[in-house]
Amino acid sequence: MLHCDSHCREPLVATGPAAQCPDRHCTGPSALAHAMPVWLRRSLIALAVLLGLAMAAAAYLVASFDPNRYKGLLIDWMREHKARTLAIDGPIGLSVFPRLEVTLRDVKLSEHRRPDEFAALQEATLAVQVMPLLKQRLAVDRVSARGVRVNYRRDADGRRNIDDLLSPATDAKDAPAANASSQALAFDISAIEFKDLQATVKDVPLGLDGRFVVKELRTGRLADGAESPIRFVGQAALAQPKLNADVELTGQLKLSLPAGAPASVALRDLALSLRGDGFDVKQLDARLAGTLAYDGPSGALQADKLRLTLSGERLGVALKDSTVALDALRLDPPKRALRLDALDVKLTGRRGEDSVAAQLAWPKLEVTGDTLKGSALKGSASLQGGPAVGKLQMDFESQAPSGRFERIHVPGLRLAVQGSGAGRSVNGEVRGDLTLAPQPLAAALDALQLKLAFTDPALPPVNLALQGQAQAGAQDASWRFDGAINDQKFTAGGRADLSKPVPYVDAQARFAALDLTRFVAPSTGPKPPPAGAKPGADSPVDLGGLKALDGRFSFRAGTLVYPPYRVADAALEATLAGGVLRVSDLSGRAWGGRFSAQATAQAAADPAAQRIGLKLDATDVDIAALLTDVAQFRKLEGKGRVTADVTTQGASVQRLKQALDGKAAFQLRDGAVRGINLAKTLRQWRSAVTLNKDAVQASSAEEKTDFSEISASFDIADGVARSKDLSGKSPFLRVGGEGLVDIGRGRVDYLAKATVTGTAEGQGGADLALLKGVTVPVQLVGPFEAVDYKVQWSAVSADLLSGAARGALGDRAKGALGGLLGGSAAPAAAASGASAPSVKEQAKDKAKEKAKDELKKLFGR
Repeated sequence: MLHCDSHCREPLVATGPAAQCPDRHCTGPSALAHAMPVWLRRSLIALAVLLGLAMAAAAYLVASFDPNRYKGLLIDWMREHKARTLAIDGPIGLSVFPRLEVTLRDVKLSEHRRPDEFAALQEATLAVQVMPLLKQRLAVDRVSARGVRVNYRRDADGRRNIDDLLSPATDAKDAPAANASSQALAFDISAIEFKDLQATVKDVPLGLDGRFVVKELRTGRLADGAESPIRFVGQAALAQPKLNADVELTGQLKLSLPAGAPASVALRDLALSLRGDGFDVKQLDARLAGTLAYDGPSGALQADKLRLTLSGERLGVALKDSTVALDALRLDPPKRALRLDALDVKLTGRRGEDSVAAQLAWPKLEVTGDTLKGSALKGSASLQGGPAVGKLQMDFESQAPSGRFERIHVPGLRLAVQGSGAGRSVNGEVRGDLTLAPQPLAAALDALQLKLAFTDPALPPVNLALQGQAQAGAQDASWRFDGAINDQKFTAGGRADLSKPVPYVDAQARFAALDLTRFVAPSTGPKPPPAGAKPGADSPVDLGGLKALDGRFSFRAGTLVYPPYRVADAALEATLAGGVLRVSDLSGRAWGGRFSAQATAQAAADPAAQRIGLKLDATDVDIAALLTDVAQFRKLEGKGRVTADVTTQGASVQRLKQALDGKAAFQLRDGAVRGINLAKTLRQWRSAVTLNKDAVQASSAEEKTDFSEISASFDIADGVARSKDLSGKSPFLRVGGEGLVDIGRGRVDYLAKATVTGTAEGQGGADLALLKGVTVPVQLVGPFEAVDYKVQWSAVSADLLSGAARGALGDRAKGALGGLLGGSAAPAAAASGASAPSVKEQAKDKAKEKAKDELKKLFGR
């Protein structure tokens, strides 16, 4: 007999499908089977069979499907549609249920139409749940990647090396219909895990050039409205802007991605740190803590318990544990609302042995529409040093603000300055009215008035007064001032474009008269080293600062005085772009004439490659005054024209001298060469020629040789100026010559050839008559500061004994000169028939001695 299940042991009334338990309260299988309709039971059995077959088919497909067979299709598609080379060297892993998971290994992708690497990865995994996709939800179990490298570029025109990858696969005309018929997928990511990601970035519009490294990025569940822990550890190594720092971030991240609206993000328990060198700060250590939230649809910003701790060194000031604290900030532009609670800034640090401190407090500001209430600003700054530095104190205050959301007016700003030390003192104040605009962020300083008095035992007193206004926004700034420095009136103005990575500045300044001796120590120009002194340490030249900004600059002064320089109608026009300074006009009236110059200075990543160029055209200038002012060189006098077109490159003053190339020339009238008096020297020719010996004459500041005109040109290469066309004229001389001037070593080696052309009264008279037509070589040799003059009298003797000199001296001189040349002794020896060398030599020596005696008689010796 059959019985019911283990819970009910009653015997069944019948057998087979009709069997049932007599207990009407029984819930066993037999009772349920009896209660279920036959058609439903059979349907469930059929469905179970179908599901089993489907699962078996899916299992077979997964087991038999090999995604690696389709590598070739992926590679071909990328080559044909994107013109890129795709290499998949590792296996592709794929599973489809209960989640779709794809794993890639050892993948590389080239640049568009170039073999250079665009991206590469060692391993990446994406796991997506299948069933939520059917409900328009993207449920990602996990995203992980390691060993990823990406190269991103954007040029000055905004073209990116990823534009082809982002281009739609369908025609543009079909895109709107496709978008309209689809809905955005809701996302839900269980976790993200990234390790060892590197991105090399060169973005010209943003001014970014360098490498970003993601050492670790971990998150929990990321879903709309869900809060998740986040941890980020990375590094930035940028050449532009200069930054080499480690970055670490932890906190609780909350994302909101509403369909068709901007995203919102919130970070609670934020801890952000930045350590390294960057933003012109050495040993930077910045730590930010608090809560931040940004609402994408409204653009509202919220901050609570925000605290920034900062340490680092900039401009010689080392900050240590300085803080910026803010209890609360609310900015809601659509509601015209702004709230600021307890802004407190405290800076502490040192500058060498001196202590530096500053603080600013703004307790309260609350703006809603046209209603505003708040407290006044108050702050101070101080510098406390030893006896050589003294103390500087600045106190800042304002009146209570007023206005509305669009214009927050802070009137009565006052900054008082007072300091003293080591005999120096500074006193003054700055007054103005500040206007703030929260959206867009901007500030304006109106009714600006500045008065400053400065004294220093080594300088004349300085009194500066100016008035004007200035405005600044997030992307631009402008200013306009009128003032006076020690009663020398000026106007200045300009604007700045701050929207670009490198700021652009357009500035102008105008002075009726600017006498710098009235407030700076006068310059006496460069002093030459003493004779024989060894060169000191080379001075470095770094043009890297030219890369800090771009711009256009203009300066005018009716009179510019900075001893020893005095320039009238001074003008400067220059542009700066990409680290290249171009001076299109540097002109004025000076040294009795007028000058005009153009110049270039080009910075380079390698200081040894930086370049400088100069073109100069000075007319009717006093060359002695010019060379004395510029180089303390006092060897040349005259008035005329000086031209130069030179270039050079290098990282130091000495290297710039040694690399000088180009051309230079001068043409002077009524000039003179200081250091030697050729007229006086040539009057001593009798004894010098008789001795037949060169004479070295040291340069003398009291001696000079006058010329009615003198000119020369120079070809300059590798710091050496070579000249072959020296031309000088005076009533009794013509001077030519050739040689070189070694600018890099500061030496001259020049051979001047002076030819006597006349015997003007007072220049030697009859005493020089016998030298007419004779060339006297004079070698200039030695360092610039101690040039020696070597008169080559041996060459003069040879010239006197030449055929031209023989004719000029007449019959009496012919015999003597012929004897010196050995001309009369040789025939005598031949006539006597003597063949022995000793006999000939004796006859020749005897003839020379006789000729010398005749010359002595002729010269009155």
